[in-house]
Amino acid sequence: MSIEDDQSPVLRQRIGAYGVLVRDDRGLQELLLTRISPTDYGAGMWTLPGGGIDHGEHPDDAVVREVYEETSLMVRVRAVHTVANLHVIGHNRQGVLEDFQGVGIIYSVEPVPGSDLDRLRVVEEDSSTDLVEWVAFEQLTLRRLTNVAWSAVELLGIATRPD
Repeated sequence: MSIEDDQSPVLRQRIGAYGVLVRDDRGLQELLLTRISPTDYGAGMWTLPGGGIDHGEHPDDAVVREVYEETSLMVRVRAVHTVANLHVIGHNRQGVLEDFQGVGIIYSVEPVPGSDLDRLRVVEEDSSTDLVEWVAFEQLTLRRLTNVAWSAVELLGIATRPD
């Protein structure tokens, strides 16, 4: 048995706020998603716009800030949809054994009036997001989705998560 096998995992918890934006574009239902950049954990996966809540920041404010940073859209909070939870024990990118819990507060948000929904861009420099895109409902299951994104897809009744 190696020393590593005897080590207790480092406890880590991350709480994030995420926005669900749905639109009907000429009869085509679409969900707004962002892609995780190659430099971040989960690279290439698609998720809801959002992210970590800063210390002392209200989650309502965090979702507005995060959606803007990742999409350039200013939004208003409508309601909390659900809370997603992910718990895994494993080695992180630095090789440290970690007991990780990710909690995602998933909000229904709406763009402020006058927003251009077709000219989206990632605002934040050196972001964990490298692309923002409207994805047709029927195309969602063809993407590699995060736990948070799947929570929204299931909540909206679009599809069920594969086992």
